[in-house]
Amino acid sequence: MTNESRCILAKYCKAAGSTSCTNQCPHYISVHGVNGDGGRVGMAGTPKDYKLLTLTNSPAREGQPAVYALLDDYVKTFNRQFEEGGARIKSLYLYSKSPGTGKTTTAVALMNEWIIVNYLGSLKRGITPTQRPAYFLDVNEFQSRYNLATMTGNESELDAIRNEIRCCQIVPFLVMDDIGVRGASDAFRSYLHSIINHRATHSLPTVYTSNIPLERREHDDAHQKTFAEVFDERLYDRVRDQCAEIRFVGKSKRGRR
Repeated sequence: MTNESRCILAKYCKAAGSTSCTNQCPHYISVHGVNGDGGRVGMAGTPKDYKLLTLTNSPAREGQPAVYALLDDYVKTFNRQFEEGGARIKSLYLYSKSPGTGKTTTAVALMNEWIIVNYLGSLKRGITPTQRPAYFLDVNEFQSRYNLATMTGNESELDAIRNEIRCCQIVPFLVMDDIGVRGASDAFRSYLHSIINHRATHSLPTVYTSNIPLERREHDDAHQKTFAEVFDERLYDRVRDQCAEIRFVGKSKRGRR
């Protein structure tokens, strides 16, 4: 097993690969939990298969070299989270028309990079690392939960959804995966707006992934709906605020990871 496949801190750890590199390491426990399924990565809601991803080991890196060249520079801005009144960290909108091009993989790798910077940067400055520095929200799954809860009148689930919305509003770094995969009711759209509006107002970076473009460009399919057409202009205006759209190329590579 390689060092990198055991802990996302391995690249920065002098003990990596030594006999002291075990799951009893306090830093490993802080980031990954006692059994590798907790800690800050676990609290982020990271999908199981992506818990050890970084930009360095991301399987999407080889197929998206131009994208990853940009993201290597983007991650360098993460230290601004420690600067009071520093320059804003931009949000990203990761788009490709085809599914399976590595958008989610890349978004989680970015989220793990944020967790690394928050954890190590906090220790370096003598402050307590944030307990939940990042969070992953599968918007499609979240919408399905909301629809079922409202249809069945499940108040306990609706309370859980409201708590998750609050988490998404205030967490320092958020991934909103698969946004716009299907149309939304006015009520659900208002929930999304409450998350996005709060984050934009408080300059909190968000990484979106989607199969619909944020804006239509010259060579795009004229029949493909844009974000504003799937949702509305109000939500579109908030998403694009201090947000860069990054386009992934190629066709689906699912099943090749």
